[in-house]
Amino acid sequence: MQIDRIRILPLSLGVLLALSIGCPERSTTSPVIESVGPAPTRLLGNTIRIATANLWGVSVLGFDWADDIDERFAAMAKRLGANEASLDIVLIQEAWKDVARRALLRDKGVVKNFPYRVDAVEEPGGAGLVILSRFPIETAHFERFRAQGSCLKFWEGDCISGKGILAVRVHLGDRSLWIANTHLIACYLRSSESEMACDSLDPNGQDRGRQIIEARRAVERLVGRDPIVLGGDFNLTRTSRHYPWMTSAMIPADPYAADPSAPHSVATESARGWTEPNEEVVVRNRLDYLWTRPGMDVRWQPQKSVQSIFTEPVELRSGESVALSDHPVLATEVCLVRVDDPENRCLPF
Repeated sequence: MQIDRIRILPLSLGVLLALSIGCPERSTTSPVIESVGPAPTRLLGNTIRIATANLWGVSVLGFDWADDIDERFAAMAKRLGANEASLDIVLIQEAWKDVARRALLRDKGVVKNFPYRVDAVEEPGGAGLVILSRFPIETAHFERFRAQGSCLKFWEGDCISGKGILAVRVHLGDRSLWIANTHLIACYLRSSESEMACDSLDPNGQDRGRQIIEARRAVERLVGRDPIVLGGDFNLTRTSRHYPWMTSAMIPADPYAADPSAPHSVATESARGWTEPNEEVVVRNRLDYLWTRPGMDVRWQPQKSVQSIFTEPVELRSGESVALSDHPVLATEVCLVRVDDPENRCLPF
């Protein structure tokens, strides 16, 4: 989401949100796992294809802060229904507009191809995160970030949305494997600023760093020795000073913490750092990632480079053509291998 493309609500609405909502209390209930269609055909082969898609569906109190949400979401539903990309799991961010999101989830093709899903916007609320899966989801967990930014800056919307990390355990063959989805706080500096400006000049840079630490700690607590794939919109580039906070073997201490003795203020040992598959076409300023973190015995091994999919423009009723989103939809193909196998042979699910 980029600030120069957001439609700002009237000041009176912003004041109302800031004064009446503040940083709102959110539900702490568990997300609901839905099974809405027949079980898919058996997994063929030893690989799965995972995609991450920020769909730019920003809508607050019935006001759309993004363009053409309904038509773009309908186009996404059509593409998922056809599933020419042969996707197995789809991680969606910014699915805040209820009408558009629910229509996508009810689409017959989407129901057929992805009968298992978790919609964190419905329960526990906010976040904008949805996970679609061809395969049964056994467990779902949502953890909301403590670092949310300032709700007084109503035009940003991050605090109001209540961002966090949504993780599911998917049943694949004889295995149960973790997949997670997240969306970190945005940078609202203009594109003319340098890449590092979002770290050094943007006040949200501190919260973005804290959210990385929170996300990594949450994963360590949740999955333990198991491997995991984490995708989403991280709102940072590879040149960001926070990028190494994902890849380091140690989970960094929070350098912004007011209380140095707090648990999150101390660096902690991780199973290993996170890595991202190579890109088919390197995009220097990309903000979206598909990360993998190995387990103690097995790890995810990319079989194909990350590539952009669904690049065809959306034809609007007005006759205009627009992009599916202001973010690319990224996909990769992975399999499980033993951490001690130098030949990286894919294991059966």
